[in-house]
Amino acid sequence: MPQDPSQYGGQPQYPQQTPYPQSGPMPQYPQQPGYNPYAAPQVPAHEMHGPRRPATVETAFWISVVVPLVVTVLTVVSFMLVQGFTEDVINATARDSGIQDGQMMSDIAAATRAAMMVVYIIITVFYLVLTGLWILFGFKLRAGRNWARVTLTVFAALWVLNALTGLVNGGMTAGTMPEGVEVPGSMLALGYAANGIGLVAMAAFIVLVFLKPSNHYFQAAAYRR
Repeated sequence: MPQDPSQYGGQPQYPQQTPYPQSGPMPQYPQQPGYNPYAAPQVPAHEMHGPRRPATVETAFWISVVVPLVVTVLTVVSFMLVQGFTEDVINATARDSGIQDGQMMSDIAAATRAAMMVVYIIITVFYLVLTGLWILFGFKLRAGRNWARVTLTVFAALWVLNALTGLVNGGMTAGTMPEGVEVPGSMLALGYAANGIGLVAMAAFIVLVFLKPSNHYFQAAAYRR
């Protein structure tokens, strides 16, 4: 007859069981400094620093930086070519006026060159200031500032009008040239090139900054501020 261990002060014996079934090895997670498997996923860098900049705004930015520099260089080169052209205009004007005095011709030429140099310096400074503003506002445009977009759009519209005028007359007022003086082909080519580049680039700039991706970018940038 089986004996009950409890009758002799003993403890009943039960088979040992594991608290949870083991179906396989426990998964191992990478142990990294500061690793927390329950932490929220990391936010992408572009979302932390602001909305993603679309290609339309990026292209408009490079237009605002490169095109003013190129046109300024073309303008300075055209000034250099004008020097010889000015001498031809003075000689043709003196010939038509019947001036024979060599000293007077020399004085007129010197005065004209000095006046033109002053004009060239003023125009060059004006172009450099405008170029600096284009580049400065271009960086603000790239950062999502809507006021920079509006300001550069006004600049671009005025540039388009000026370029159209330049393409119509080739950058020269041919009717005011003395008889027998021909405008050098190099000057005409530079004039058409500068005006053509400005017209195409500024028209593209206006379109790019008001496309749908650009509008969303400026709205998102304004909302984050």
